[in-house]
Amino acid sequence: MRAGPDRPEDEIVAGTLTLRRHRLSDRPELVAAVNASLAHLAPWMPWAELRATDASIGTFLADSVSDFDDGTNFGYVMLHRDEPTSSEVLVGGCGLHPRLGPGAIEIGYWVHAAHLRRGIARAAALALRDEAFSIGIGRVEIHCDEHNTASAAVARSAGFEFIATTPRPAR
Repeated sequence: MRAGPDRPEDEIVAGTLTLRRHRLSDRPELVAAVNASLAHLAPWMPWAELRATDASIGTFLADSVSDFDDGTNFGYVMLHRDEPTSSEVLVGGCGLHPRLGPGAIEIGYWVHAAHLRRGIARAAALALRDEAFSIGIGRVEIHCDEHNTASAAVARSAGFEFIATTPRPAR
C-alpha cells in the first residue's frame, strides 16, 4: 500500500527478491545477518565497525520504522525467495535516502556475506531506481567509496553513470 503520492511502496517485488520495509520483528535475522557480514561491510559502512546486538538493531529498527512512517527515510530488508520451497531468506538491506536535496534521492545497499555475487544488490538497485522514478524523483544516485569496487560494479551494471569522486574526511 502506498503511503502517499511521493512515497515508495512498503514492499517492492523484483522477481525472487522482495524489498520490504523494516519491521521490529526483523531484529533476530538482522542481528545475525549483520554479524555474519561484518568483515566485508566494515571497510565501507561505519555502522558495521561494531558487532550488532539486540539493543543496537532494536534501536535501528525502531528509528527506521518511524522514519518510514514520517517520510524522512525509506529502509528495507532484502528477502530472497527460494523457488522450490517459497521460503524467504534475509539477504541484506537497502534503502532510498532523501539526503541529496529536493528532487533527488540516494540508493544504499548491503548484502549478507553468504549471498554475495548473485546479482542481489543489482536487482535491489534497479528496483529502488524504478520505484524512485515512479514517485516523481528526478535524480537517483548511488554513492560508494572509490575503493569499493564491488559496489561500483553494482552501480555500473544497474546503468548508473560515474559522475565524480568527492573527497570526505577519513574515518
